[in-house]
Amino acid sequence: MGIGANAEDKATPLPGALFGSVVLETNMRVLKHDLTDSPGNSRGGDTPDPAATPGKAPQETSSKPAPADAPAEIARLREELKLVSRQAGMAEVATGTLHNVGNVLTSINVSASLVTTRLRQSRISNLSKALLLLREHSSNLGAFLTDDPKGKVLPAYLENLADHLATEQSEILLEMDNLTRNLEHVKEIVAMQQNYAKLSGVLETLPPADLVQDALRMNLGAFERHGVTIVRQFENVPAVTVDKHKVLQVLVNLMRNAKYAMDEFGPPEKRLTVAIASRGTGKVAISVTDNGVGITPENLSLIFSHGFTTKRDGHGFGLNSGLRAARELGGDLTAFSEGPGKGATFCLELPTIKGLSHTYGNGNKDLKGGV
Repeated sequence: MGIGANAEDKATPLPGALFGSVVLETNMRVLKHDLTDSPGNSRGGDTPDPAATPGKAPQETSSKPAPADAPAEIARLREELKLVSRQAGMAEVATGTLHNVGNVLTSINVSASLVTTRLRQSRISNLSKALLLLREHSSNLGAFLTDDPKGKVLPAYLENLADHLATEQSEILLEMDNLTRNLEHVKEIVAMQQNYAKLSGVLETLPPADLVQDALRMNLGAFERHGVTIVRQFENVPAVTVDKHKVLQVLVNLMRNAKYAMDEFGPPEKRLTVAIASRGTGKVAISVTDNGVGITPENLSLIFSHGFTTKRDGHGFGLNSGLRAARELGGDLTAFSEGPGKGATFCLELPTIKGLSHTYGNGNKDLKGGV
């Protein structure tokens, strides 16, 4: 359940689950392995030559010394992986922006095609023909309208033509309104993306509902295309103090994962429930619940591990990056599912001003997985 459609193409291969204590212990074991030169140690020392002459000391061999800068290298790789995960998150948001713009452009193209067709099929040219008849008989217009067969039907024809042209105008104006509205929607999507990119790294205090609504707008085209019903359950909660860009990355990824889960399971009604509730610990909880394929217990314990994914084309950056981002902001990200076919809930906790001073900066907690 990763994020970033193209981020993995640029990412250099890094050790999996690098952030957790498991990897730290693994590195320590490797160092110990390299440092051990006991002849009888089968885990890392020099092994005596079975063909050596008894009684003779085994021939000395050099063992690799432990790199003096190993801790610095581990720290560097951690920072590099953080950067790759963040870039993957930014790519996910950018991909969502492009998808939504593409959907709106499709609607714009449909409206433009309808307007073009209406104008080409317009009966406005018939009005010119009627006016030509009137000009030709302008000297005896009364007699033409009362005695001439064409003149007799001309008033009724003009009345019908006027009604038709009025209907035609209404239809064209409606499509032009749709065009204008869709163009405004494109401007909003691009402006929102630019705003988040510009303010990346800056902590702001704002209503959680604004963050959720922005994330929903970023996914709106995909939800409409796949027939997903959005259920909002927003409580009155305190404002949160967060980096909007990081939170948007997390929410966009959670909502997109939920859509994929429902596409895979195919319930009769695809329903995505987004809830906002207050926690008694100085935090606000934003939960994203789907009625999709669900998560097995064994996968639930690994769901936040770096590199773990159940998607065929996934890379396992998204949820691990989201968990790290949440903890760096002083919050948390957890998952719950009753099992296969039972859907899943992901809960993002974010600090209010009251809870921020006690929790901010906990991004280095063990991220090896689990809920």
